[in-house]
Amino acid sequence: MAYAQPGRYWLRDETEHERALAYLTTSTAYQLTLHDENTRYVLVAYPPGVTS
Repeated sequence: MAYAQPGRYWLRDETEHERALAYLTTSTAYQLTLHDENTRYVLVAYPPGVTS
């Protein structure tokens, strides 16, 4: 699936997973920006009970 290609590295990046968990456990949103040649993807995760 071509649309999944930009995020494949993230699935195996333990350091980035730890960073995401650190953000979320301190009630801070985690943002990941990925891109391919034509599109930029911005994924944001908010901890439970926190909104934008």
